[in-house]
Amino acid sequence: MIDNLNKSQYEAVTSTEGPVLIIAGPGSGKTKTLVERTVYLLSKKNVKPENIFLSTFTEKAASELISRISEKLKENNLNINLSEMYIGTLHSIFRRIIEENIESSTFYDNFKVLDDTEQLFFIYTKISYFKKLSGYNDFFKNIPCRNTWEKSKKILQWLDTLNEYGKNLKNIKTQNPSILFLKEAQQVYKNLLVDNNVIDFSTIQAELLEILVNNKNILDELNEKFRYIMIDEYQDTNNIQEKIIFLLGYKYKNICVVGDDDQAIYRFRGATTKNILKFPKRFDDNKCKHITLDTNYRSQLDIVRLCNTWISMLHWNGYRYEKTMYSTENKSISPTASVIRIGGENESSWKENLYKFIKTLYTTKKITDYSQVAFLFKSVQIQQVKELKKYFEERQIPVYSPRSKDFFEKEEIIITIASLLVYFPQTKYLVFDKVKNRTNEVFFYYQFCLENLKKIIKKDEKFYRWIVEKRKENAKENIETFPNLKTIFYSFLQFDTFKKYLNLDNNLEHEKRETHNLAIFTDILDKYESLTKISQISSENINTYLKYFFMNYIRQLREKRVDEFENKDNFPTGAIPFLTFHQSKGLEFPVVIVDSLYSIPQPQIKTYEDELKNLLNLNDNFEPHDKKPYFDLWRLYYTAFSRAQDLLVLTSIENKNGRKRLPSKTFAPLFYRAPDWQDSKNFELKYLNISPTKESNIKKYLSYSSNITLYEFCPLKYQFIKEFDFKQNKNTDTLYGIFFHKVIEKIHKYIIKHKEIPNELKIKNIVDKIVKTMHTTYQIEFEESSICKIYNSINKYLNFINPSEILASEFKVYSIEDGYILEGIFDLIRKKDNSYELIDFKSGKYSEYFIQSYKKQLALYSYLIKNEYNLPNIKTYLYFEEEENPFFEVKITEKDIENEITNFNLTADKLLNNNFPPKPFDEKCNKCDFRWFCNSRKGEM
Repeated sequence: MIDNLNKSQYEAVTSTEGPVLIIAGPGSGKTKTLVERTVYLLSKKNVKPENIFLSTFTEKAASELISRISEKLKENNLNINLSEMYIGTLHSIFRRIIEENIESSTFYDNFKVLDDTEQLFFIYTKISYFKKLSGYNDFFKNIPCRNTWEKSKKILQWLDTLNEYGKNLKNIKTQNPSILFLKEAQQVYKNLLVDNNVIDFSTIQAELLEILVNNKNILDELNEKFRYIMIDEYQDTNNIQEKIIFLLGYKYKNICVVGDDDQAIYRFRGATTKNILKFPKRFDDNKCKHITLDTNYRSQLDIVRLCNTWISMLHWNGYRYEKTMYSTENKSISPTASVIRIGGENESSWKENLYKFIKTLYTTKKITDYSQVAFLFKSVQIQQVKELKKYFEERQIPVYSPRSKDFFEKEEIIITIASLLVYFPQTKYLVFDKVKNRTNEVFFYYQFCLENLKKIIKKDEKFYRWIVEKRKENAKENIETFPNLKTIFYSFLQFDTFKKYLNLDNNLEHEKRETHNLAIFTDILDKYESLTKISQISSENINTYLKYFFMNYIRQLREKRVDEFENKDNFPTGAIPFLTFHQSKGLEFPVVIVDSLYSIPQPQIKTYEDELKNLLNLNDNFEPHDKKPYFDLWRLYYTAFSRAQDLLVLTSIENKNGRKRLPSKTFAPLFYRAPDWQDSKNFELKYLNISPTKESNIKKYLSYSSNITLYEFCPLKYQFIKEFDFKQNKNTDTLYGIFFHKVIEKIHKYIIKHKEIPNELKIKNIVDKIVKTMHTTYQIEFEESSICKIYNSINKYLNFINPSEILASEFKVYSIEDGYILEGIFDLIRKKDNSYELIDFKSGKYSEYFIQSYKKQLALYSYLIKNEYNLPNIKTYLYFEEEENPFFEVKITEKDIENEITNFNLTADKLLNNNFPPKPFDEKCNKCDFRWFCNSRKGEM
């Protein structure tokens, strides 16, 4: 079962008991080792999936692990439900544990997780709470900030830092006004989060730590559950994550950490190398097994040697695990140099040389796709990188650079914003008031947007006439409500001005950039609705709403700078990726061109904030202060160099005179040791062999309700929502159904946990919290009649329930199919007499119209449960909330299952092959957000 492992990998796989430290160098087969180790635990050690905790650094890595582990199990005819395993990023696993123990949390069910932007705006909109705190003025006297936005950012940074160190200040005693401010700010922020039932990433960690420390019974249960803990990328964990990991693994101590201290590059996010370098010392002498994976299967010998040379140029003084990487004997050695340099005496010749080199690779067919070459930079936002991107694109070499932070400078976004400005006549005095706003930089940006729209709209007379008419209508005094911003945006899509940005038929991902950016803009609008809790704009609040949107929300987002769409699974073919060093972490490319060789270690100047951190013991003092800049620089470039498989190119403008030498003295020895790309003696292109780009192993998750139903209704709508992630308007018709399902789910969880029916007070508590959640998430206030209806429905349902019969609620099951992973979530599984019952809940009455669709869904559920658990005597039921006799048995035969799997595979094949034809426009389309676009294309369908 353990295939093709070297000696060290085999030892890492089979050393399962007690603490294990695996130092995995670049290209050493770390993912393969983790896959085999997990399969070994499941198959040879007979460990239950729910007893395994496996964390990775990114969701992409987690998806790849699940796919590969599932494939491995399938190869060996093992039916094991991996949904029960705790696998994902640390944040996602921590969130799951909180949700499973929500009764012990200060938050309540279905809390929303804020992303970085939402968190910042949350603090910004609540800044008045912080201004009232003692020490606020002293804090910002010592830490100057220009405006409220910058103060919000600074508060956010400090709150995150406190959480990352697991530091709760509530019991601290001090007279320092800044610390007193932070103490109060931490509590105020937590209260605001709880009141709104929202949480940020750093607070997830702090909340879980608090639950574990304050609830011994939960900690004991989790210690019993997590018998085997595996943490990938351990060098990039922070203080609070280490605390939680050791709390969860305290009983069995089967903690396996995997990482490479040479690739520790996230100090700026609170990570500390102390965790990995001191890991063995957390246990009794010789209790921790130390294994090094030092065979590089990725890179050519020259590249491996350069990485070894680079990392050994520095004296580490014990702050590094000594290791030398070796190239695998199985990899054919290139007959020509695998590390070269490309320079230029000025920026112009440098760009030209890089262009000629890439064009030569392409015309000689050494590469067949531009995505085989990746450029790596410290930052892709600097002007020199943007100029290089422009230079390539002007010469028909496409570039993919999603983190250039120029989202608001893209034509499709400029035109969209300008169209919204024109749509509302109120913007004339809210935004374009020269007296009030001309000192604001965004005023000139909006003028620029309008100037661009004027040029483009000349070619689209229909759009011109339509938006002028809308502007006139919106100026009338008798208007009571206005459409929300998403609805207005979607109405724009009927016009040629916007249709040209919707690249729906092109299979090249990088050519869909404009479409992805418009989808991101719908997300920006959606978040604004959530932020303001306004889904329909009234005439009373139109001025406040628009002024805040344009002069605060968009202005601050533009200042913060937004990323374009980034495909997390695969980089698009047909374009050269321009990536940051951090962005490239964990990736590999056939040809890697490393720029930014101007860097030198920058000494860290101590500030008032550093003093404050020292007072609060928040500084990472593990490594010497003066050595940190050197350690960080060396690790960062080691990570960059080691991404290359077949060819590593060092590139820099060359300036050997003057104060700013390029490349810097740090990199000059490496740079000039490598042969020039035009040095035909040492670098012969004809001998260069470049591998194709590796395809992703990640399979898509497909379910009947989330994927197949939507695709069968309208493939084009599926493409908009699932492929591009356009945000829909919330359908108020379905909100009661969501309400009903959330209450039923919570009732089931209570019964499973407590083995009893909840009393009236418990039911009221459950319903009240979900009402509050629905208001926060969907901006809806349910009428008293709807809430009474829920109470009546629940009380009626509980008359049918025997707590001892309920086995599982919201139970997730996977099945690995050819090309995808079939996923199903069962509302309820119960065992009655000698049969297992799958029950799916429906709000409303029995409907013959939908029964065939429901039957298909139940057939798939039957397939999943039989395939994964081989359960006998399965019965399937539908429960209709409004029926007097609510249970309806749906007979599912083997033929039904076979037919539905066949149909599912046919539909899955279409959507996986990007087949998204539009459906004929009919009355069902009238409530769809994309109706304007589709209606305008009737003649094309």
